[in-house]
Amino acid sequence: MKHLEEVIKENVPTLVAFVHAGKQDAVEVKYLVDELRKKYAGKANIVKFDNSFNNRISERFRITAYPCYILFKQGEELMREGGKKTVTELSELVDRAF
Repeated sequence: MKHLEEVIKENVPTLVAFVHAGKQDAVEVKYLVDELRKKYAGKANIVKFDNSFNNRISERFRITAYPCYILFKQGEELMREGGKKTVTELSELVDRAF
């Protein structure tokens, strides 16, 4: 499996869902990520990253609340959204990067 830093530098849009295992919406975010992976298979990267094990990553990306969704393309942060989201809302974020 590629490291997060490698994945976000790819030429395709990459949506990273930062979660914390101890937070209530971590299970819901897993469902959203699974649905988005199906929808964007081969067209975009959809990644769930559990920050409960790596504070260094949360500091690097300035994650202050969970869940946090960051959209990248070629290593550049394009958008950032936080809080409860639907598949439709997250799809709209990813679609903006095409």
